[in-house]
Amino acid sequence: MTFRLWILSVLMLFASLSSAAEYKKIVSLDICSDWMLARYASRDQVVAMSPLLYQYPTTKEQQGWPVHDGSLEQILQLKPDLVITGEFNASVLRARLKELGVHVETTALPRSIAALQDYMQQFINLLGRQASLPLIADVKPAAVDAPRLLLLNANANATGTGTLENELLQFAGWRNYVTQYGYGKVDLEQLVQDPPDAILWSAPSSPALANQLFEHPALKRAMLNKPVLVLDDGRWQCPGPWTWQQVKTLSNLREKWFTK
Repeated sequence: MTFRLWILSVLMLFASLSSAAEYKKIVSLDICSDWMLARYASRDQVVAMSPLLYQYPTTKEQQGWPVHDGSLEQILQLKPDLVITGEFNASVLRARLKELGVHVETTALPRSIAALQDYMQQFINLLGRQASLPLIADVKPAAVDAPRLLLLNANANATGTGTLENELLQFAGWRNYVTQYGYGKVDLEQLVQDPPDAILWSAPSSPALANQLFEHPALKRAMLNKPVLVLDDGRWQCPGPWTWQQVKTLSNLREKWFTK
């Protein structure tokens, strides 16, 4: 890189940070953006979080923030200079906001650990902040004799390969029970005939039938004396800096349950 190009890149960096620092009225449209803002934004930067913020268990840093009701009218009344939302959330609302000239940033949920680093850095840059991110080693394939962990969600949906969750499981020393790509349903009969070594149950705490899979007696028998771990659904739906604690927890549990 020539000296002139280096100077230009530095000026562009400072310009982007200066622009980000001007955001004083930020609105979030989804729970994942809520939690990232709660971690990295200052209170005087955010005028409203999404209506979902307090529908999930919250940490101390996620409490006490104002929320909006999700309506176009109220968001416009707040006069935000930045609206942040995830790629799968509030598509109609964010399109309308853009039509009305509101600055909307759409963040893509990461599908790998490397993408997670970029995801967090995107928020840090948007807020004009400086924060150190952990240096993550390359994810290596799990050992052939590593225990098989099934990450199971509501409606028998499971997480397969090619996903961030799959990389996190491998990083923690597990093999993914699901060998198919992406997300899909697991068959109860298959689970009973070939049960995993452990199940990570990640679903909202709700009496809905979609969350009652573990009540099936056949599955209970198949998992008898095998560990079933229940984790906060939101922490798996919304990756962030807390994800590394989840990986550490999974690694510790693997050692506790399967290391002789």
